[in-house]
Amino acid sequence: MNRLEKLKAIALRKLIHVVLSVFLIIPYIANLSLIGLTTQLYFTILMVSVAFIYVIQVKRPIITAMIMDVLVSARRTILQQIMKTSPNLMSSFEALDEGLLRLERTMRELLDVVERDYERRGGYLGILMGIVGVLASNLIAGDYVFYGIISLIVYDTMSALGGTLLGRVNLPFSNATMEGMLVGMASLFIILFPLTGNLISSLAITVAAALAEAYGIEDNLTIPIVTSLMALVLKTPIIP
Repeated sequence: MNRLEKLKAIALRKLIHVVLSVFLIIPYIANLSLIGLTTQLYFTILMVSVAFIYVIQVKRPIITAMIMDVLVSARRTILQQIMKTSPNLMSSFEALDEGLLRLERTMRELLDVVERDYERRGGYLGILMGIVGVLASNLIAGDYVFYGIISLIVYDTMSALGGTLLGRVNLPFSNATMEGMLVGMASLFIILFPLTGNLISSLAITVAAALAEAYGIEDNLTIPIVTSLMALVLKTPIIP
């Protein structure tokens, strides 16, 4: 896979990462009390839901295989029904059949690009670790978890894109690159500074995110915990 293809794969994967992360930010953009939920209860429900899906992936055929089976089964069912009810119109539906085949191929190619090797073997661990990290951060640091969520969304996304596009120099004892780290840090700092209004606090949280991503065993777990704790220690403003 050349650099451009790798960049496309990373961009697509991180787009999914950002979309899923929207669920983490909901307590700070919606009033959950209207439906009887606290932030902690919301994160707990989310974690149990994700864990349930993860267990299904590990113990049964992975979700991606199930999706492909559903598409294939749907196409065959449609064509069988057409043959039974309107055999004379079969030729008119060749375009439909071809379109469904293209959809299947596109889905297979998309999943091949998005999924990493360990995800094919053991399920979407990163998604589970993300919500575990956020829930743990909320239990430890309360609403300072907001900074952990922002760091997870911004730093993780931008450092991956920057490292794929510009990465040349690897950090010592890490698979992360210096260029990716700098892109991620610059992006996160730009977001954090208006929120904190404090240069030192913004820089400290940014550095914490960079170290957690580069040297943590699973960045989706370590980034929210480390940055939330840093925000707690520095007493940065709590976002309502």
